[in-house]
Amino acid sequence: MYKTYRMSISEFHSPYALARARKVIEYIHCHFMETLSPEQLAEEVKMDTKQLQSIVQFLTGHTIHNYKMHVRIDHAKTELEDFSKAIKDIAGKHGFASASHFIREFKKRMDMTPGQYRYQLSASINH
Repeated sequence: MYKTYRMSISEFHSPYALARARKVIEYIHCHFMETLSPEQLAEEVKMDTKQLQSIVQFLTGHTIHNYKMHVRIDHAKTELEDFSKAIKDIAGKHGFASASHFIREFKKRMDMTPGQYRYQLSASINH
């Protein structure tokens, strides 16, 4: 019988590779409005795309694409608190191609539309 050993990702990747992946995560936070493919990000830090995807997923729990969407949605949620801003304007400001794309991604991650999120905010403010 064979024993299986569970190794942490740091045993598979060098500290240098982990540092580069963290740099990409930081970069996503600073440039979340831009269209950034995993390939572009990997090229930026001189890493193999699959290796970068693997490390980012280990560190964040998300693929690069999903992590970028998560960051965009988090920033957009703050803007949704300002009821004078139109949802389509918030969508464009946060890197979404259209309001419908923003609504779809928001609903996928938050289980409600941006409009429903605003309604919940207004209900909690009024009580």
